[in-house]
Amino acid sequence: QALHFQPDYHEAWYNRGLALYELGKLEEAVASFDQALHFKPDLHQAWLNRGVATGNSLNYNPQAAIMLQHQFPNLTPILPNPTLNQRGYEGQLLCYQEGLKYCLQDTHPEGWGLLHHHTGYAHYVQGKYQPNYRHYWHKAETEYHQALITLTPDTYPESHLEVVQDLIRVLFGLNKDTEAKQWRRQGLEVLQQLFNSQKSTFLKRQLATKFISLYQMGVDVLVEDNEIIPALGAAESNKNFYLTWILDAQNQHILSPTYPDIQRLTNPTTAIIYWHLSPHALTTFIIKHGAAEPIIIPTPQHPQLEAWIKTWNQQYQDYRASKEKRSSVSPWRDNLREHLQQLSHILNIQDILSHTRSIRNLILIPHRDLHRLPLHALFPKSFTITYLPSAQIGIHQLAADVVAEAKLLSIEHPNSQDFDELPYAEIESTVISKIFNHCTRISGKNATQTAVTNALTDNYNILHFTGHANYNFDHPQQSALFLNNEDKLTLNDICAIPLNNYYLVTLAGCETALTGNQTIEKDYVGLVSAFIYQRVSHVVSTLWTIPDSMSSLLLMVYFYWQLKKGKPPAIALHKAQRWLRQVTYEKLEQPYQTILNKFLEPESSLYVRVDHELWKIRQIEPSQKQETPFDHPYYWAAFIITGKNSLEN
Repeated sequence: QALHFQPDYHEAWYNRGLALYELGKLEEAVASFDQALHFKPDLHQAWLNRGVATGNSLNYNPQAAIMLQHQFPNLTPILPNPTLNQRGYEGQLLCYQEGLKYCLQDTHPEGWGLLHHHTGYAHYVQGKYQPNYRHYWHKAETEYHQALITLTPDTYPESHLEVVQDLIRVLFGLNKDTEAKQWRRQGLEVLQQLFNSQKSTFLKRQLATKFISLYQMGVDVLVEDNEIIPALGAAESNKNFYLTWILDAQNQHILSPTYPDIQRLTNPTTAIIYWHLSPHALTTFIIKHGAAEPIIIPTPQHPQLEAWIKTWNQQYQDYRASKEKRSSVSPWRDNLREHLQQLSHILNIQDILSHTRSIRNLILIPHRDLHRLPLHALFPKSFTITYLPSAQIGIHQLAADVVAEAKLLSIEHPNSQDFDELPYAEIESTVISKIFNHCTRISGKNATQTAVTNALTDNYNILHFTGHANYNFDHPQQSALFLNNEDKLTLNDICAIPLNNYYLVTLAGCETALTGNQTIEKDYVGLVSAFIYQRVSHVVSTLWTIPDSMSSLLLMVYFYWQLKKGKPPAIALHKAQRWLRQVTYEKLEQPYQTILNKFLEPESSLYVRVDHELWKIRQIEPSQKQETPFDHPYYWAAFIITGKNSLEN
């Protein structure tokens, strides 16, 4: 509306371009940026964003400008500039070059520097996908150095640091390690000065989040200087800073434990494997009881890890999206064992094991993309393994569990809009609810946001949720468990509910530990982290769903049966996974028959389904009865437990 009254309002045209870009209307965005630049040719922000839109657009569309003329008839037509009609990488460079004609070094130092920075980044991105990448990255290096002429620490410190981050990445990629490390130290010094100058915790958090990759590089510097305990402290501090930023933004006091504090999580048979990922290095710390300092495991295969994660993400997304999801053929699923063997080599698991010969229990603290992976599946099945988001959160949970009589709240298969039915969820919920003497079940259309929130504040100490969930990559606070219709329970909602009376939360069958296919540059903060932050002792979650098998149901029932017998959750899950891996077709008949006889009503639809599964097993040839159908990691490795490593009740 503003443009109808004032067609030469360049800021309105610029903002219109930004909005259209966010909507994916790239050519319309370019046309709006052109209008902004027509009225103010030295608007460097418009040149920068026009370049981004041009680089992402596949083809020049002259109709975008024509449509704009129809929408705003009083607009003076712009004479077309053939130079700016190219798209993709070449079009992006031409756009920035044109911008430099109007944003000169002497008169527009900030715009001049930012245009050179963006030019360098365009070269870098283009090189990532070319065999002769060094050609492009040398160009990027040159442009970054140009940008730093005007984007100095004194005049534009944040822009300076953004260029330095990108320059370091290119220098490492070109094997100019010495120069990269010099810039890394300089960048860290500037960042610390800038951080100290901020007057509020909010601004400090904002700055730390923006330049998290530089802080991650600070860990690398300390490791290289053989400052192992300070390196672990820096890694933990970065984690807690970001976790608190997402989960408890009002908290002004970010705690980070000392090395002796972290060692309190260990004992003579329990060790911590703590990973830290920076943009250029992977560091593995082993923290053992009574050790003077952590052991560092060399893991030089950082580029291999990046490539491995990219392949994993793509194949898993293909698996999820495929209409043949329930088919017996899936590259991700079929290659799972091989992929995990490769990951074991990249993470140097054999070297880790050489330092854990007297250890029976492991606490795994992953970082960034490692959160989405079944790291426990890389270790021998003799280990009992739990996960933690950070050491500090584990320390918060050191107080002894007070386990009263188990009272189960079961939220079952809500009628969530636009989600597929989980085929075995109703059977699973029915069986598990009958294991406990005290159980409240909220299912289907009754599982509203109000009903679930109210129930969570009642006197329960176990929550079992069978439904769908999502991780919101851009806004983690909006990650949610999906309830009836469009209702949901978000991470923010969870953090507003007192949950310290809960001994166990199980989020079954909904990929609650999965983060999507984007690269995690900061750290993973999802629904599991929220429950743990709210002092829930243990959270069982699944990295992927297993829609075509009774295996999840069997594992969950076995897990709860072990829990009922007094086993701590970590041991109960460990036993359930080992049992599932070892059970033969022949021995499967007994649990199926038990479910039918003790937990399901005869002739009910649930009874008929399980009875059919039992019939299929009985049709198997005698020669195949000793096969173990669920030994493949697809069936058992999805399940992880996060929280206390309590091994006795």
